[in-house]
Amino acid sequence: MLRLHDRTSHQRHRRTGGSLILHRIGLVVNPLAGKDIRRLVAYGSVFGNREKIHYTIRMLVGLESVVREPTEVIYMPDPYDLLGTVKDEVGSLFTHLSLRQAPITVLGEASDTLRFTAWAVEEGVEALLVLGGDGTNRLVAKESQAVPLFPVSGGTNNVFADSVEPTIAGMALGFFLNGEVPQEEVVEQSKILRCVQGQREVDIALVDVVLVTTKTLGTKAVWEPETVRAVVVTQGSPWAIGLSALVGRIAHITPSNPFGAYVELGEPGVKVKVPLAPGLVTVMPVKKFTLLSVGQEAVLDGQEGILALDGEREVSVRQGEAWRIRLENTGPLRVDIRKVMSLAQERGVYDG
Repeated sequence: MLRLHDRTSHQRHRRTGGSLILHRIGLVVNPLAGKDIRRLVAYGSVFGNREKIHYTIRMLVGLESVVREPTEVIYMPDPYDLLGTVKDEVGSLFTHLSLRQAPITVLGEASDTLRFTAWAVEEGVEALLVLGGDGTNRLVAKESQAVPLFPVSGGTNNVFADSVEPTIAGMALGFFLNGEVPQEEVVEQSKILRCVQGQREVDIALVDVVLVTTKTLGTKAVWEPETVRAVVVTQGSPWAIGLSALVGRIAHITPSNPFGAYVELGEPGVKVKVPLAPGLVTVMPVKKFTLLSVGQEAVLDGQEGILALDGEREVSVRQGEAWRIRLENTGPLRVDIRKVMSLAQERGVYDG
C-alpha cells in the first residue's frame, strides 16, 4: 500500500509575508543537468541555463493556470541564481503562486540537492517538482520520504524523469494539488536498486547500476561500451536511450512490473545494438541475461572498477570485493503526469 504524504497535516493555514498559504511545494532545478561529456562524444544537445529558465517558467505558468488556492513554491538556490532570474522575469505575473528561496547554503554540488530535499520535506511540502535528469531525481529520492515527485526531464538519457512539456507538468501538479484526481490513482511506488557491500548499504539507483572496468571516476557519464561488464536495471524500454536500453532491446520491463533484470557482457555473447547516447549506437555482446524478482539480488564479484548509478560514475569497487545489487519496491513515490492529465480530461476538469 502506498504511504502518501499526509496532505491534511500540511494544508494548515500558513502566513508568509502577510499572505495566506494553503499549499506548499518544493522545486529543484539542477543547473548542471544536460551538460556532460555526451555532448562531446555523441550528439546530445546542451541544456543550457537559459533553457532551464524557460522550462521553469513554463512549469510555473502551467501550475498558476490551474491551482485554485495560494501556493508557496520553495525553490533550491543555485550558484547561477536561475530561480532568481525566473522570479525577476515573471514573479509579478502570478496571482496564486509565491516564490521563496530556501534558506540553505549551496556549493554547486550534489549535496545541495540532498540538503534542500531534506529541508523541504521538514517544511511540509506536498510535492516535489524536479527539473533534471535521472541522477538529479536519484538524489531527491534519497531524502523525499513519502512526498510524491513530479520528475521533468532536464538531463540526457532520462528514464525515470518524464520527457513531458513543462507546461503540462505544471498543470498536472495543479490538478494534483486541487484534489481533482485521486492520489492513489496517479502515484506509484518506484522500484529501486540497493547497492550493498558486505553488510553495508552504500547507495541506491532508480534505473540502473552499471559495473565498468575503468578505475577512476573521471567524467561522470558512461559512454565507452567496451568498459561495461554488468548492468542491473529496474526497467528497460525498447524506446529508451542509455544503458537500460540494452535490456530494453531484449525485454520490455515497465516501471510497474514486479521484476527487473541483470545482464553480463562479454564474449561469446549475443550481439545487441544499443542506443547508448543521442546519436551514438553501438554493438554490445550479451553473455548472460536474467530477470530479477523484487527482493532478489545480483552479485557482482571480483572485478575492480566503478559502479555507475543512473548513468553517473559514483562508487569505486576494489579487486575481490563482493557487491550485492538488490531489487526492491521501496523507492520514491512518483506521479504519472500523463495519467493526471488523462483523468482530468475524462472527468471533465476544464477550468481548474
